This record gives sequence, structure tokens and C-alpha cells, in this order.
Amino acid sequence: MNSRVTLAGVAIVAALLATAGAATAFTSGGAPVQTQPAQENMSDTITVGASGQVQAQADRAVVRVGVVATGDDIETVREQLSSNASQMRSALNEIGIDSSQIRTGYYDISTNRRYGGGQSEEPEYRAVHSFSITVEDPDSVGEVIDTAVTNGANEVDGVEFTLSSDKREELRQEALTEAMDTARGEASTIAGAEDLTITGVDRVSTTEYHSRPYAVEASAMAGDGGGTSIDSGPVTVSASVNVVYEASSD
Repeated sequence: MNSRVTLAGVAIVAALLATAGAATAFTSGGAPVQTQPAQENMSDTITVGASGQVQAQADRAVVRVGVVATGDDIETVREQLSSNASQMRSALNEIGIDSSQIRTGYYDISTNRRYGGGQSEEPEYRAVHSFSITVEDPDSVGEVIDTAVTNGANEVDGVEFTLSSDKREELRQEALTEAMDTARGEASTIAGAEDLTITGVDRVSTTEYHSRPYAVEASAMAGDGGGTSIDSGPVTVSASVNVVYEASSD
């Protein structure tokens, strides 16, 4: 009878230890001996931030011009402004610039009031209508400026050489590839210094994307005699990434 009780007690102890996830062995005397479970392999991670940058020639340009009219009669000023702006638009249409490529950037009619009865030689009213003109062929920027200036525009505020959406996305992908290559190289160097081996990528995030157009100020546009000549420079596209790499001991 006592033998049965002892065996039942041993069975209960064994069941409890198995539920706790521990391995148990018994001596000949029935006393339990605790053993440690096998430890799982732990992986290390290496986090690297890197950036990539590529350049390409612009395939688009934005020209900023303004039509200005002044005078002492507001209606005359407004009509002159409207007439010059319409003339400029029509002339640009004739050289292949569609109306959708010409957008208003700013419109204002202001007054130079003569307070206190003082005299001023400046016209009482000044009206400004500025435009941004998108040019699909950067080589034709000079012709666009000349056409605008000889047909109503009397201010040139500058030119930005930039990229079309498709070209910008293409360069962004190249910049990301360069950033990832740089990140991989840095992670491998760090791993080697710590006797680790890169085994995979845990996660990746892009932290920055930037497109820097090439700008030309108005003062740099004047040609010697003849028409306006402008040379475009490269457009820079950059991208940054954060990468967490998995690594293990050699």
C-alpha cells in the first residue's frame, strides 16, 4: 500500500516539472535532479544610416517673368497690364508653349499714396502680374525669355532647371540603390570589427529624399548682343536610408 503512494507522488512531481518546461531526472533513491534547458541562439543587429546622391542633366526648366505697368490712373494701369500679359501669352503660344504651361505666380495692384500733400515723382499706381513658364526643352529657355520680354514682360526673375516626374523618380531609385550599397559596406566593416557576420536585413526605412534644381539668377542671363543664352547645370537628387542588419557570431 505504501509503495503505491510513493509512485503516485513521483508521478505528480514529474508532471508539474514537465508543465514548467524543465527536464527532470531521478536518482535511484527517487530524489529529483534539475537540469538547465538548452539556450536558444541569440542574433545581434547592426543599425546603419547612409545616403546616396546622383546627378543628371535637366530635362525641364521653369522660367519666371513679370509684366509690370505703372501710371496715375488705376483703370489705365489695369488695362495696360492685361493687354501686355495677353500679348505675351499669345507670343509664347506661337513658339510652342501651351497655355497650360503658363501659370500665374503673383498678381498685385498697389498704390503709392501721397500722404500729407507731399509731391512724388513716382506713379501713383503700380501693377504686377508674374508668371511661371514650364519649358519641356531646356535648350529653348533663351528663346522663351526673349519672346516674353519682347512681347510685354519687363521683368525676368530667374530660371530653374529641374526634372520631369519620370526622370526624378528614376534618379531617386538610383540614389536609393547607392545608399543601400553604402549601408551594406559600412555594416560589413562594423561586423568584421566585432567578429560578426551579416546574415540578413531586419528592416529598412527611407529617411530623406531631396531634389535640388539648378537655379540661374536674372543677372546672369544677359547675352552679348543677340538673343539670351543660358547653359543649364546638373540637377542633384539624394536619398537616405536607415537599415537594421541581422548578424551572428562566426
